[in-house]
Amino acid sequence: MTPLFGILQLDRGEPLGFANVSGLVQAWLQDAGGFAAVGLVVYLLYALSVPTDKSQSERLRVPVSTWMLAMAALALVCYAGVLALLVLGKGGSPEPPPPPPGAAAVTPPTVWHPEPRPVLLMVAGLFAVLGIAEPFVRDLVLVRGRRVWALAKLGFKEAAASRLYWVFLLALLPFLFRNVWSAGVRPVDEFRNLVGVTTLVETVLVLAVGLILAAFSLPTDIKNQTIHTVLTKPVLRFEVVLGRFLGYVGLMTLALAAMTAASLVLINAANINEKAEAETAKARVPVRGKLDFKSRKADFEGTNVGREFDYRKYIAGHPDSPQRAVWSFARVPAAALNPPGDFIPVEFTFDIFKMTKGEENRGAKVVFRFVTHNCPQAPPEPNQRGNWQWADRQPDAAGKTPEQRYQAAVEEYRQQGVNPALATPADPKGWAAVNDLAERFGFYEIPDKEVFDYAVMGVDVPAGLFRNARKNDPPVVDGKPAPRVQVYVKCESPGQMLGMAEPDLYLLESTLPFSLNFVKWAAGLWCKLCVVVGVAVACSTYLSGVLSLLTTLIVYWLGTMTEFLNDLALNRSVGGGPFESMSRLVRAESPTAPPSETGGAQVVQAFDRFFAWVVRRIQNVVPDVESFTWTNFVSEGFNVSGEYLVVNLLTLVGYLVPWFVLAYYLLKSREVAS
Repeated sequence: MTPLFGILQLDRGEPLGFANVSGLVQAWLQDAGGFAAVGLVVYLLYALSVPTDKSQSERLRVPVSTWMLAMAALALVCYAGVLALLVLGKGGSPEPPPPPPGAAAVTPPTVWHPEPRPVLLMVAGLFAVLGIAEPFVRDLVLVRGRRVWALAKLGFKEAAASRLYWVFLLALLPFLFRNVWSAGVRPVDEFRNLVGVTTLVETVLVLAVGLILAAFSLPTDIKNQTIHTVLTKPVLRFEVVLGRFLGYVGLMTLALAAMTAASLVLINAANINEKAEAETAKARVPVRGKLDFKSRKADFEGTNVGREFDYRKYIAGHPDSPQRAVWSFARVPAAALNPPGDFIPVEFTFDIFKMTKGEENRGAKVVFRFVTHNCPQAPPEPNQRGNWQWADRQPDAAGKTPEQRYQAAVEEYRQQGVNPALATPADPKGWAAVNDLAERFGFYEIPDKEVFDYAVMGVDVPAGLFRNARKNDPPVVDGKPAPRVQVYVKCESPGQMLGMAEPDLYLLESTLPFSLNFVKWAAGLWCKLCVVVGVAVACSTYLSGVLSLLTTLIVYWLGTMTEFLNDLALNRSVGGGPFESMSRLVRAESPTAPPSETGGAQVVQAFDRFFAWVVRRIQNVVPDVESFTWTNFVSEGFNVSGEYLVVNLLTLVGYLVPWFVLAYYLLKSREVAS
C-alpha cells in the first residue's frame, strides 16, 4: 500500500531549490577542482616528458603556459593549507548526527559552508579549474557556430539513418496491453499506475537509444577512417565532440517530444476510475509546514508503534488525550487571502494503527484546530483533561478572556439562527459567519472529522483565518518568529493510533493541469538524456564503442543508487563496511552485534574507512540521477516547480562541463587524421 505524499520526500527530503545554489557552486568547485588538480598535475608531468622544444606539432598538442604553472602552484598551496587544518582537526563543518535506529538516513541538503576548511578547499579547486581549463577556454574562443551546426546536422542525419527511431513504437505497449499489467490493481491506483508504467517505458526507450547512438558513433568513424574527411578540414576537434552531442540530443529531443505528446493523448483518453482521476490527475501546488509532536511533556516526539520502517510517528486516540500533531506554517500564500469561495483546502492522508478491532468500515474521529499567532495555544495542566487551552487569558475591560469573547460571539450567531460549527462553503450565510469569527479571533476548529486509513482527504479552512495571520508580525520566540498559522491534530477514537509524517498535511495553494506537469516530467527525462549522451560521447573519444557503452551504463547505474552510496561513503551500513561484514560472516556473528575492539577488528575497520574514502571519491563522478526523476510527483498529482527544473538545468551544466573538458583533452591527444 503506497503511503501517499510520504513517497515524495521519503529518504530524500525536499528537492533542491534556489536557496541551495550557493552550496551547489561551492560543492562543484570542491569536487571538480579536486579532479582538475589531479588532471593538472598529470598533464604537467606528461608535458615535461614530451620534447616540445624539438617538435612544433608536440608543442601545439601539449601546450604549457605560465598561467597553468601559476594556478597549479596556488592550488597546491591551498591544498597544503587544507591538509594542515585537517591534521590539526580545525576549520571543518560539524558532522551531522547519525539517524536514530529504524529512521531513514536523510541526506542533508547542499548548503554553503563558511568554515575555513571548506572555503579553502573551494579556493584550491577554483585555482585548479582555472589552470586545467586554460587551453580548453583558449580553443573554445575559436569555436564557430556555423561549423558546430554543420557537424550537428551531420550527426543528426547519421543517427536518423540508423532507423533506430522505429523502436519508439514500443511506447504504445502500456496502452495496448493495459489489461495485463493493471490486473489486480486497486481502482483508486489506476491512474498513478498508468502514469508510472508509461514513464518507465518512455525512460528506458529514450535513454537506451540515445546511449547506443552516442557510444558507437565516434569509435565507428575512427575505425572506418571516415572521420578523416572531417578532421582534415579547418575544424576543431572539440567542435566534433560538441556537434555530435548536439546532433544526438536534438534527434532524441524530437523523439521525446513526440512520445510525450502521444502519451498525453492516450492517458487523457484512457477510461480511468473517477476517484483515481480526481485524486491524482492534477498538479497540486502545496504549501508545506514543519511537523512537531506536543503533549504535556515537553520531550514528547510521537510514539513508535513498531513499524519496520520508522517514518511516521503516532499519537494516541482518546477524548482526554493531550497528544497533538502540530504543523507550523511560517508563511501565508497570497492566494489564501481572497480565494474563490473564501476558503482554502487543506489536504492530508494519515495512517491509522488499530490497537483494537474497532467498528467495521469506520475510520477514526479526528479534531482539526487551526490557529494563528494571534491565538497561541497552551498544553493542559497536569490536573486537567487533555483539552488544549488558549494561552492568552488576560481579561478585557469587561472581564472576559479572548476565549470567552469567542464563545460569546459564537452564541450571538446561534441566536441569529446560524451555527458556525456546522457551516460549510455551500452555506453562504453560515460560511460568512465562520470567516468573520476566524478573522477576528484567529481560531477555527473542525470537530469529529472521520478519517480513513491512507485515504486522500481534505477540509476547507476559512480565508478569514489567513487574513488574521497577516494582520501583524508574529512575536519572536527563542530568537525566531513564531509561525503565522498552526494546525493541531487530535485523535479522539479510543484504541486507535493516528500516524503522520511531515508531508502528510499541507495547504493547497492552487491546482495546475496534469498535462503541464507531465511535460515538466519530460524535462527531467531530457536532463537524464543529456547526461547519458554527454558521458557516452566523452568516453567514445578514447574508448571503443563497447567500452564507452559499458562505462556510461556503470556511471548511470551508480547514479540510481545514491542512497546506498551515501551509506557506504559514510560507513554507516548495518554490520559495518565490506571488510567488517566479511569478517562477521566468517565468524558467524550477527550484523547488529557491537563491533569488537581487538587489534584485528581495528585493522578491519581501518580498511573500511579507507574504502569509504574511495567511495566518496567515486561519488563525485556519479550523477545524482534521481534528482532529475519527477515520476512520483506526476503520478501522485503534485506540481513539479519551475524552481526545481532551473536547479536541474544548472546541475546538468555543472556535471557535463568536466566531461567535455576531459573529451577535449582525450580527442586532442589522439593521432587521428594527423
